[in-house]
Amino acid sequence: MKPKLLLTLSSIWIAVIGFSGLLVSATTSYGFEVNTPDYLNATARIPFGLFIGFVAVNWFARNAEVSKARDAILLGNTVGFGLWAILIALAVLTPGGDSAGWIAVAITLLFAVAFFVVGRANMSTNAS
Repeated sequence: MKPKLLLTLSSIWIAVIGFSGLLVSATTSYGFEVNTPDYLNATARIPFGLFIGFVAVNWFARNAEVSKARDAILLGNTVGFGLWAILIALAVLTPGGDSAGWIAVAITLLFAVAFFVVGRANMSTNAS
């Protein structure tokens, strides 16, 4: 798989997750009680704002030439998706967790593995 395709697909995936997290009510998407205070709903949305930043980085890096900067983006995505998969798995394993979350774990873990393989195959050799 080419880095361009992988960065494009990951941008789309993160955008779907990020915008849905920003737009959907926290009572339905985060498992909060219906009478959750507004500040908790607002606080739960903060990480999804960061996702949109990751979308921008991946989207604009998709056409980047081979460089140490692109290597860092691919490595960062490997680590980020790997940790994201672990955190989703922990949420699913928590008592009361939704077993449908395993689908998200699988998709996120596939991205982590893909970034590892693609990043390793496309590492730059320059010393800049």
